[in-house]
Amino acid sequence: MKLPKTVVALDYGSEGDLYVRFEHADKPVGEPAKDGKAIFFYGSKEQLVALEILDLSSFE
Repeated sequence: MKLPKTVVALDYGSEGDLYVRFEHADKPVGEPAKDGKAIFFYGSKEQLVALEILDLSSFE
């Protein structure tokens, strides 16, 4: 998967989740990855606007 080059916001949560926003979208729609380790968020034009990686500690 090709990710956008621009990042407008990053958030690292207390549960070890990393949220990366590539552009602002009013109501992004989330779609979980097949392995359940990430959620991809799409905007109104079905383009990737954000990515949430769940439990980074599991990637050791």
